[in-house]
Amino acid sequence: MRWAIAAGLVLAMLGFGIGVYHAVGYLKGDSKAVHRPNEISAPSVPGTMYVVQAGAIYRFQHGSFTQITSESGWTQVSPAPNNQLVAVRRQANFSDLYLLSTSGKTVSQLTRDSNPSVDANHWAFYPRFSPDGRTLFYSFDPKDPYNLYRVDLAIVASGIEANSRPVSWTHPNELTGGDVNPVPTRAGALIYTKYSIDESYQVRSQIWIQKRAGSGGQALTTPDLGCSQPALAPDERLLAMVCTKGSSQSAELDVATLDQTTLTLGSPASLVSGQLVASPAFSSDGNTITYLAPSTPGGHFQLWTVGTTGPASVREITTDLGLDSQSAPVWLGG
Repeated sequence: MRWAIAAGLVLAMLGFGIGVYHAVGYLKGDSKAVHRPNEISAPSVPGTMYVVQAGAIYRFQHGSFTQITSESGWTQVSPAPNNQLVAVRRQANFSDLYLLSTSGKTVSQLTRDSNPSVDANHWAFYPRFSPDGRTLFYSFDPKDPYNLYRVDLAIVASGIEANSRPVSWTHPNELTGGDVNPVPTRAGALIYTKYSIDESYQVRSQIWIQKRAGSGGQALTTPDLGCSQPALAPDERLLAMVCTKGSSQSAELDVATLDQTTLTLGSPASLVSGQLVASPAFSSDGNTITYLAPSTPGGHFQLWTVGTTGPASVREITTDLGLDSQSAPVWLGG
């Protein structure tokens, strides 16, 4: 009798779990099939894009996607010197940065963050080369000697020489996750996302700028706007960013003029609202921004574009993918 009751309880829990799984999957948009990018075609955009889905990098060109790496933890692609790419390869307990060819072949491994002792592993994310191609900025966990499992990312910069040692640029606020999304400028400044915790223990994000390594820097946006994920136009006069403005259900894509002399932003203008916007990136001519957002509430992230002139130019490029929302598209040429 006890065995029968136990078996019945196990079956009941299994049935409940399957029901919850399918219900949550439906709410998240899983009821619609997610295709690999190379299984679909899409409206053409000028130039070439690189996007990430399920740990693989895809090249998007002339309306077609081509898979250039295996599904092996790749994310956060960015342009690199000599017509190459730099990308993160994430493992279970660490991540490393690699130089790749535009066909997805490994050129070199830039960091070595694994360690036989798990608590001595490191994380490297958000790689971005300086405009002159001589310095690589990225977010890195420097380790707290009193709490090795606390991860507050600091932005560091490293030369491309083999013996170059990383220089710490930022000092993250504790227990916030740290500083991310580095965007180096031609003038040598660094724009990035900084997180802080306010008096009510709410985590706030701001766009921050520093003129030199180790300086305190200053905020370009106020905490109440909840802005993050900065993207800089090629002429460095316009800054795109994602701002939640206190919402946990949606985020805006805003743009504002940037004055690097006075370190100030103009009044932000909203290009996209009412969506869960993520990871903006400019076209090479600076007239269009690509970004990621679901087509429907709870859906998977798709590829979109919008002109910098206003919301009327919003264009949905894909409808049935599941792109990595933490990996901003790379848009080259066109």
